[in-house]
Amino acid sequence: MIYGIYSIIILSIFLLGYAIGRRIGIKEGYKKGVYYAPLKMREDVYNDHSCPLCNNQIDNKDIMC
Repeated sequence: MIYGIYSIIILSIFLLGYAIGRRIGIKEGYKKGVYYAPLKMREDVYNDHSCPLCNNQIDNKDIMC
């Protein structure tokens, strides 16, 4: 009987730690994604030479739409 209580307590502690860690990890991942997205979009524009709004091909001399 005492082993059952201990195992439930230990399991609940691990489950609580997992839940808290998962929430913190999701928040950190979202924050990193928000910072990374504009840089990735800019890199794609430079590599593809296409406007992100209208998808037209642009030259280096042209101004974006």
